Amino acid sequence: MKRLVSIAVLICSTLISAFAQNNPYSIDDTCYEYFKMADKLVADTNTDAFEIANNALLKRAQEVGDEKARTIFYVEKLKRVIRFARIEEDHQIGNEMVEKQRRETQNVSRETGFLQYFYYAQTIVQTYYINTRQEIHAMALLREMMDIASREQNEYGLWQSNIYIAVLYQRQNDIINARKHTRNAIEIYDNSSDPTIRRQSITRQCCDLADFYHENPDSARFFIRKAEETSLTHVDTLRFRYYKALFAALDKDTETYSKHRDFCLSDQFMEDMVVGSTNVLAYVDAILTKAPFEAVVPLAQRVTSRPSMLYSRNLALAYNREDVAGLIGSIIIATLYHDLSALNDIKTEEMSAIIHDSRLNLQIERQRMQLLELWIAIVVMTVALLALLIYIAIKKNKNKQ
Repeated sequence: MKRLVSIAVLICSTLISAFAQNNPYSIDDTCYEYFKMADKLVADTNTDAFEIANNALLKRAQEVGDEKARTIFYVEKLKRVIRFARIEEDHQIGNEMVEKQRRETQNVSRETGFLQYFYYAQTIVQTYYINTRQEIHAMALLREMMDIASREQNEYGLWQSNIYIAVLYQRQNDIINARKHTRNAIEIYDNSSDPTIRRQSITRQCCDLADFYHENPDSARFFIRKAEETSLTHVDTLRFRYYKALFAALDKDTETYSKHRDFCLSDQFMEDMVVGSTNVLAYVDAILTKAPFEAVVPLAQRVTSRPSMLYSRNLALAYNREDVAGLIGSIIIATLYHDLSALNDIKTEEMSAIIHDSRLNLQIERQRMQLLELWIAIVVMTVALLALLIYIAIKKNKNKQ
């Protein structure tokens, strides 16, 4: 109770004086303060606290006629629903909760004209599906997003859908499709004048492409330079410096490698930003220090992503470690078979889901047709009955005469 009172007091004080600094959303400053409060409370277990802050956002948005802030209110509602859906044991119940709120949020974004939130709603919902191990639903949602964006020629929607589809393919170790969609996203960025897109960083996408081009170091270095040029945040800096370290090792520039390596390993968030990076750097250290084969084996086995494996093999060959390169080659072949089997299972499930959806859609369409036919029959019967009643009434009048 004390906490709710303090939140209410904080909201009142915000009403008295709201001097929002660095308001990147370009909304009413007081709305922005309420938004920040609500966003911090999205994951809070106290439902009332979030509702107080978010409802204050809506009320203020309505008072000042800020349609963008009103749209953001619904986005926050969607985030909140996802927070509870993620812990729902029954995926079907959770999915229904999320999809209902997604549709409401997207309807409002269309109504207000802030279509970036239409697509943003789909991206955070696909993240929910990923986090609840429903990759098929995530891919279906992203494909739908791409189709809508293509049909409406919406650059932001195309950009976002390509980015997230690429990430999903990366999770499946499908490098070919991941590379294709990553290149599409970068191309859209390069040719776009959309301010929402241009305000973003494509450092991650450029680093991913560098990761995909270990067989072509010149292309990889080009994308690392581009990653640095478009860097905006500390996270971006961690990413491109990690890849600078890797390619410095490949170039046998140990001084540059050590500088970037030490920077990355000194950051507590490095492993969160680039999963598996500490294992890769430990392997690189072993190669550069000419560690014996027996010492390198366990380190090589901890490198799990396909691009990192390819890099590890190339690094071994660059330092004349054919024994290590052969080991990694055998690991790649073994994991390739495993990944292809897993990918085949995923594609089979996707096809089954598509077939199921098709049958479901056919069933729904049949029900609609049956309902339409019923309504037509009712209308026909009603008209016929009215005609009969009119005929009887006219006949009675004639008999009276």
